[in-house]
Amino acid sequence: MINVPLSKSTSIISPRLTVLVNTMDSEGKLSSSPYSWIFPLSFNPPLIGVGVGKNKQSHKNAEKTGEFVICVVSPSFGQEAINCEKLHKPGDKLWEKNNLHLQKSEKVQVPRIKESHSILECKTKKILEYNGDHIILVGEIVCAQTQETIDQVDPLLHLSGEKFRRIGKQITLQRNK
Repeated sequence: MINVPLSKSTSIISPRLTVLVNTMDSEGKLSSSPYSWIFPLSFNPPLIGVGVGKNKQSHKNAEKTGEFVICVVSPSFGQEAINCEKLHKPGDKLWEKNNLHLQKSEKVQVPRIKESHSILECKTKKILEYNGDHIILVGEIVCAQTQETIDQVDPLLHLSGEKFRRIGKQITLQRNK
């Protein structure tokens, strides 16, 4: 076995799904920020967790308004989505500056990104804080939509830093339930 520096240990569980998390502040200003610390928490009810920096606008907005939207990023607009992580002031509309477009959501007030082929609209259920540099934003999925079948979704996966990849060949393994 090779020792991995603890600062790089989370890379062992990569690649991770890349998403834009859309939130709105109390004045209706949209924030759309890329994240790759996202994971399912429960089937019933359908819960999802997103690791968000403690001082990020996404965290503050989702806590205040009680809603957020997960927009799955595909390679077709990956660079535009990643450009939305640029440091900015609330209300700077990085999504618009990066040629992304808004679309009305079905069950929440927060709009979605039109370029995203797969969407999870969520109601904020809990903010989990712990002794670390991130919080976990827990949302209950109230609407899930995709333009393809689930097997055809082509998400952008984040390895680390500037390294991303696509899903490769699918394999099927039998499970003993």
